[in-house]
Amino acid sequence: MLTREAEGQFYVFGPLAVLSATFLSISSNLLWGRNVGETSCAWRTSYSPDGRAFAIWVLIYLYTGVSVVMQLSSLLAILGWWSNFFWGVSWVCCALWVPLFDAEYPDALRAAAVVIVCAGTCALVGSWEAQMWIADDWEQRGKQLAVGLPLTLLAGWLLTASSIGVGTAWKASQPDSYSLCVRVPPKRQGETESEYRYRRRVLYREAYAKAPAEVSYVPFLLAFAIGGLSLAIPDPVLVLPLAWAIVNLEAFPSVVYMGALVVLGCGAAGACLRLGLFPWS
Repeated sequence: MLTREAEGQFYVFGPLAVLSATFLSISSNLLWGRNVGETSCAWRTSYSPDGRAFAIWVLIYLYTGVSVVMQLSSLLAILGWWSNFFWGVSWVCCALWVPLFDAEYPDALRAAAVVIVCAGTCALVGSWEAQMWIADDWEQRGKQLAVGLPLTLLAGWLLTASSIGVGTAWKASQPDSYSLCVRVPPKRQGETESEYRYRRRVLYREAYAKAPAEVSYVPFLLAFAIGGLSLAIPDPVLVLPLAWAIVNLEAFPSVVYMGALVVLGCGAAGACLRLGLFPWS
């Protein structure tokens, strides 16, 4: 975290790059995101959370905009150039992911999985580089967190989404995947494209609503990875997006998923201990 004076007159390029990449991601969703929901349903993983979990994107987008405004106006603090660079690259990857995932065929889904992993990695590196929890006093630490938290939330959510993207690509690549997916009758005569997509979406959701809830060990294993990263950075907020996804899983609460939350809690607690946030630390 730097001040405007430390960054010099070119400090605006970092936050402007993030803002431009964010708008690119939003535009990509508006242009090519027609089929993302259907693709998710067609090769749905057992550890994919309920649709309401994805409302976190609204928070991340809005908070990113607020962070950029605060950086440009120098109200609080400014992220370092490299943090903003990796943040912007992460949003660009998110924009590229949409048309690939929307394409609905295995090769595109495998490419989408690679892209979403790159997006999560870039956001994580940017969050690591920011070191927003490190400051000499609480006032400065609060300013840094106000600016940098959306980057951590993006990193945590993209790491969570990466596991779903990889699972979707793997499932779509199986020889019998099409027989396992919900089959939708062909497009009817006189039916518009939007009407057909809506009918297909309803059939997918009805089929999965009737299916029994499955417990997966993927969130439990992912909790160890993200909890460990939270401890290493250190950043206790990194675990929150995965925790949010877990509590929105259909089989929650189960022993496995409760155990995953405990692991995440331990990672966050370890990060807080390293940061000296506890009275006795």
